[in-house]
Amino acid sequence: MTNEDLHGFDFFKDGGLVGDLVGWSTSEAKEICTNDRSANIMESLFKLVKEIQQHSKGRNCDDHQKNPVAFYAGLTKYTSLSGSHTIVYDKIYTNLGQAYDPNNGKFRAPVNGIYYFSCSLLSYGGSFHFILMKNNTRLSLGYGHEGGDSGSVTGTVILSKGDVMSVQHHPAVGSEKVHGDEYSIFTGYLITTL
Repeated sequence: MTNEDLHGFDFFKDGGLVGDLVGWSTSEAKEICTNDRSANIMESLFKLVKEIQQHSKGRNCDDHQKNPVAFYAGLTKYTSLSGSHTIVYDKIYTNLGQAYDPNNGKFRAPVNGIYYFSCSLLSYGGSFHFILMKNNTRLSLGYGHEGGDSGSVTGTVILSKGDVMSVQHHPAVGSEKVHGDEYSIFTGYLITTL
C-alpha cells in the first residue's frame, strides 16, 4: 500500500487498514511514509495493533453476549435457619449458563468478570438476619425486623472463575424462619468478562 493508495481509502471496509497492518512488518510500515514523523506514527500504530492482537488472542469481547450467564431463583419452602445455613432458592426461573445450583443454593462463576447480584428474604414469625457471601467472605448484611418484613441486598462484585456466591443465615443469631411460596429470591448475572 502506497501513499496514493491511502487517499480515499476506506479504513474499515474488508478489514481496512487495521486488517492490512496485522500482516505488515515494521519496515513495510515505514516504506509508505514520506517523512520521519509519519514513519514514527505508522510504527506506533503497527505496534499498537500487534499488542491488541496479542492481548485479545483467545478472548472474544462479545463472549458474554453469545454465552450469557444469568440466573433467577425463588424460595418455595418455609425454611428454618440457624448457624451459617446456606439458603437454597430451589425454584429456577432462569439459569443461563447453568452456574446456579438449586440443590445447594450456590452460584459458581464460570468466567472472570463483573457480576450483579440481588437477594431478598421475607421473614416468617419474627426477625431474621442474612449475609451475601463471596466464597467464605461476608459482603453485605440483610435484615428483617419482624414477621412479614422483607430484607434485601444488592451489589456488583468482581469474581474470578470458580468463585462462589451464596446467601447464608447470620451465624451469630439464633434460629429464625423465612417465608416460602416464592416471596424470597436470589438473582444475578454477568455484566462483562474481564
